[in-house]
Amino acid sequence: MNKLYKFSALALASCLSLTLISCEQEDNKDNNSSVLLGLFTLVEGAKSCETPGSTLVLSTPVEICSPAGGAGVHFVIHDLSNAFSHSVIFSGGYKSKDYALNGPTAGNVLVNNFNAFQFWMYDGRSTSGSPASAIRYEPNYAASAAVRVNTGLTAAELPIAVVTDTQCDTFGAAATNCKLNKAGGEKKTFCLDVTKTTSGASRITLWLDGKNGANCNIKSSLTAENAVLNKLPSDFANNLSPLDTRTFYLAAAPAGTNSGSVSFGKITVSTETAIK
Repeated sequence: MNKLYKFSALALASCLSLTLISCEQEDNKDNNSSVLLGLFTLVEGAKSCETPGSTLVLSTPVEICSPAGGAGVHFVIHDLSNAFSHSVIFSGGYKSKDYALNGPTAGNVLVNNFNAFQFWMYDGRSTSGSPASAIRYEPNYAASAAVRVNTGLTAAELPIAVVTDTQCDTFGAAATNCKLNKAGGEKKTFCLDVTKTTSGASRITLWLDGKNGANCNIKSSLTAENAVLNKLPSDFANNLSPLDTRTFYLAAAPAGTNSGSVSFGKITVSTETAIK
């Protein structure tokens, strides 16, 4: 009986020991998983950043955040709205925000052939009467070197507010054309790839959220085929150098009394382009 008791006690102790070892191994596995998950989250978090939305002060560019993990190359401008200011400009290559609304010259960009990039959206209804937008890459600054590529976006596709006939009438010669383009597109979301290079121009790709199946919240939906435009370095034939700086800005410019407000929901930035 005593032998049976001792055997049972020994067996029970062995089982408890194995159970404790198993639990300890599971705890270690859980701890390791937590550490790995934490490291993964930290690394992934460093690949992106977010600039909170705001209403822009006219002629005062907002500096867009830069991810901790590297240069920003993919940008999403959420819910951009231009309530009748002269123009809205997303730009890169300038040495500080004080110059980001200007053309690139030796005084406002770093001295690496004066490269600068702009995606601008022009309200236009107080002057020509027609809104317009373009990508502009100005290498080796000279009037003959600027490369401007119209996006072809219509008034309804641009983030410009609706205006009335009465407002258009104040624009004199532009009034008739203003009335033809008074509808506007209100809030719009755009996304861009502006690639990082060590020599030559960037590849610049622009999408309008909802156009041609592009969804700026889902990178895999963004392709060269459904982009508003996709410009390769070779399309900027005059360019010899990359952007001098990877700091980007969003700014709005007034035009006399035509100085409405511009706002955006947020701007998200990623170290990974949509097009690989």
